[in-house]
Amino acid sequence: MNLNQLYYFRELADQKQYIKAADSLYISQPTLSVSIKQLENELHCKLFKHNGRYVQLTSYGRVFYDTVVKCLDTLDHGKRKIEQKISQDEGNIHIAGIPTAIGIFLPNLTKKYQEEKNVSPHFIYHDNPSYQICEGIKNGWYDIGICSFVPEFSHFTYIPLYTEEIIAIVSKDNALAKIKEMSPDELQGESIITYSKKIQIGKDITNALLAKKSDLHITNRLHDELAIAGQVLTNDIVGVVAKTIYLSGFNIHTIKLNLPKNTRQVYLVYDSNQNFSPEIVDFIDFIKSSKKDIQNMVDNIQI
Repeated sequence: MNLNQLYYFRELADQKQYIKAADSLYISQPTLSVSIKQLENELHCKLFKHNGRYVQLTSYGRVFYDTVVKCLDTLDHGKRKIEQKISQDEGNIHIAGIPTAIGIFLPNLTKKYQEEKNVSPHFIYHDNPSYQICEGIKNGWYDIGICSFVPEFSHFTYIPLYTEEIIAIVSKDNALAKIKEMSPDELQGESIITYSKKIQIGKDITNALLAKKSDLHITNRLHDELAIAGQVLTNDIVGVVAKTIYLSGFNIHTIKLNLPKNTRQVYLVYDSNQNFSPEIVDFIDFIKSSKKDIQNMVDNIQI
């Protein structure tokens, strides 16, 4: 029995088809078939039974699957930890951030850190939504994150860094374009577009809106300000978004929306149980000490 056989077995059990599993593993179907047959011979039992083009685990296969998945997950976790340690020892710091964090302040912040501290760690940026950032921290892909609070990872350390103002956006031909400030109540009867509830900002904005007015008509959901602003101009509807630099290229009217200031709170996120290099610890401390500068930078965005 070897590791390849275990990986092949897990993939076939998940895909339930030899063709799909072989494609996913980048091997030929005969290679997969031979490997599974050898594994069954060694274990003296059938692991799969055929059902047309599909396969499913036998009772023996289900017992073996639970053990294999746990073992491979543990092994993969150990491999990621080694890779993370090697990367840290080479002076790399992996930072994952929501798009606005990557685009607005992180490059300037890391440059300032290198100049003030007279050190030269290599910063590697990763652009992701909040949930994927926390998932990556858990798996050892990223050292720290800049993102929303994610309830599924509440055991992480969250340091509030800045808030982004939530605004309504409309085309300049819309009747609401004469308004500078409004409450969610005044969106009653309007067709509203905001972020997908699959990402944290979408959940947070939706909860804040519906807490103020439970029967608002949210007709569509997208993943970022660019897509939402495009729909606002095309379909003459109301967008509810964070005030970010990505809106600057659109000929839109912005309206201050009376929602709690912390509706869009962005955090420095990390797993305090990780064994960080001294460089990462020092950079985390630097970010904490720069919170005022970061908030000012975000507040001064012009759109």
